[in-house]
Amino acid sequence: MSYVELHAHSAYSFLDGASLPEELAARAAELGYQALALTDHDGVYGSLEFAHAAKNFGVRAITGAEVSIEGGAHVTLLVETSQGYANLCRLLTHAHAGTRPNDGRDLLPPSLDPRLLEELHEGLVCLSGCARNGLGVRDPNATARLAHAFGRESFFVELQRPYERGDTKRNVALRDLAETLKVQTIATGDVHAHDAHRATLQDVLVAIRCHTSLDGCERERRGNHEAVLASPADMLERFPDDRDAVARTVDLADRLRFDLTEELGYRYPDFSDGVEPASVQLRRVCERAFAERYSTSNRLEQAQVRNRLEEELVLIDELGLAGFFLLHWEVLELAREVASEVRGPG
Repeated sequence: MSYVELHAHSAYSFLDGASLPEELAARAAELGYQALALTDHDGVYGSLEFAHAAKNFGVRAITGAEVSIEGGAHVTLLVETSQGYANLCRLLTHAHAGTRPNDGRDLLPPSLDPRLLEELHEGLVCLSGCARNGLGVRDPNATARLAHAFGRESFFVELQRPYERGDTKRNVALRDLAETLKVQTIATGDVHAHDAHRATLQDVLVAIRCHTSLDGCERERRGNHEAVLASPADMLERFPDDRDAVARTVDLADRLRFDLTEELGYRYPDFSDGVEPASVQLRRVCERAFAERYSTSNRLEQAQVRNRLEEELVLIDELGLAGFFLLHWEVLELAREVASEVRGPG
């Protein structure tokens, strides 16, 4: 394996990405990827869906986001540890704060104060951003400050080659920036579709977002259709002068071992009382409800409901969610008691 894609967008990058998370995961498996990062715009909306799908396809999911910085520049953040995931969520919350004004104005775009990123960087790896609006392209001084905050092992200057005018000049400048900052470069594809046949849809989505025609958003819509998940071999060929930056993606991906499906650390209370496990308590609640609701039903209906109940209880037990359902049942019971007290007798 010579390459891992560390910058990819799904349809959760609204009106920009054109593929579902599971489509990206399936295509990555077809192309032989060992890992793939999902970095949607200013959010981790599809990350859990992607993580489960990728695991099913034998691809290791890397969690991340492309985050908008004050002034309009972007950086790519990748999660290395559970602390990094917590920090990413905090940063995204700050970026979205104030985007919903109360005075009737339209929603504002997310925007993060870079000073917060300098503070909340533990457990994260930062790439300098995309070819068009990356922080490395738009503000080298701010890039230098972030590189200093993250350190040489966790900050990389991001190289992309979308086959647009100025690619060569831009990448020369970015290589020089990396050398000045004494950090390494890394290659990414800025993926917006899992397959070439979906690129036309991506064009249309961008035109809708820009409120214009296809011709009117030629720059924004990546008209050359290169923002598609490519094979590792194709990516190596795309960067003939930066093969080390391509190979470095594999080394970095190997560091990014955070598993969103297992490492969040939160578990619903299981309500075990030392005598009965939560699954037994939940079954008793369900049996009581079954008797109340279906005691007068015919045998066929009772059998159908019983079979469905057994299937649901088995699944809940396998997923360890008995505590979740007991918690919500207790909340509903408390609400009924409060409502009864408010109404009073009669």
